[in-house]
Amino acid sequence: MPRALPDLSHQALFPIRPLAFETNASFLERLARAHRLTTTELLDGLRIRRPKISPDRQRIHGPHAPTELYLNASARTRVSQYTGIPEAHLAHALPCWQGHQDRGPATATRPGGTMRPSDLPAVTGCPHCTIARTGQTRPVLRYLPHQHLVCGRHRTWALGPHTLQDMTVPHTHVLLHKTPEIVLAHHAHLRLVRRWGPDADEAITQAAGLTEHWRRHAPKAERIWPARARLIGNGKDTSMWEVLAREAITYPETITLAGLLVRRPSARYHRTRPGQPHPFHEVVARSLNRRWLQDPTYYPEDLSHFIRHTPRHPDHPTAYRHHTKPTPGHRPDTIELTQLGYQPPPPQTTSRRQRAR
Repeated sequence: MPRALPDLSHQALFPIRPLAFETNASFLERLARAHRLTTTELLDGLRIRRPKISPDRQRIHGPHAPTELYLNASARTRVSQYTGIPEAHLAHALPCWQGHQDRGPATATRPGGTMRPSDLPAVTGCPHCTIARTGQTRPVLRYLPHQHLVCGRHRTWALGPHTLQDMTVPHTHVLLHKTPEIVLAHHAHLRLVRRWGPDADEAITQAAGLTEHWRRHAPKAERIWPARARLIGNGKDTSMWEVLAREAITYPETITLAGLLVRRPSARYHRTRPGQPHPFHEVVARSLNRRWLQDPTYYPEDLSHFIRHTPRHPDHPTAYRHHTKPTPGHRPDTIELTQLGYQPPPPQTTSRRQRAR
């Protein structure tokens, strides 16, 4: 027999507060789970039509919410009334809360919505902070700004979901207990954002592109970045961690370089011929304590080539992620991990004896 439709005309017995930057789908799932319902049953009980599922689109490279739930104005009002949380508070905490585009008054007044992938980078928040704030061990998917990927209290870095051969890589966070310089860089990152705002965002974006370029083409004399990968991975699968945690590995140098760029904006846009030295190269080498960066061959012809603008979070203009849209069919994470020989865990199969039971 089909399960009876729950009566949700009254206010929620177990009010659930959204976490900052949480996805709509995660918030509604937690709300439903608190009342021992599925998300579909919750929406049915609120008399909200089941959202339409939009076809999957080409996603921007990087971690993204697999599926986001967008509700129209009428549906958002019903959820707000049920939870007892004003819509203004929900819109402030949930970046995509008002992401549904109502087409005409009929669409806005009929409670419903759509399900489709989000264009904003999404990661699972710090597991320790999630337990403290929700009382549950289940991960919470959030659109965390880049400066909040590091949890200084619990020394973790949120990686975000990565897949290989359509299977999730079993690592969602980096442990930073053996790399205190990354945590210190996180505090410097926060100071840069508070002082310089969007200028710091642009400088960090460019600095991240440069340090990633250097990581890929660093000479054998470079020892710090491979050492960080070993510390992060606790001496295991170093090559894999160099790919998964590449932003974390170069993060201290990225923030140092960004501080240099934001204070010398004219240096960011200089043009030189390939192989031609520039005073800025010497300044960078001295600031990062790497002599090999005096060599102009490690720099692009135009530093502004590394500036990449990506979609930003609504109401949070300094939130960014320096992933770029790849060419069709190109999946950098998958290609790199495959070349490293990473094998996802084999699917669990059921033996004949177990099936017979």
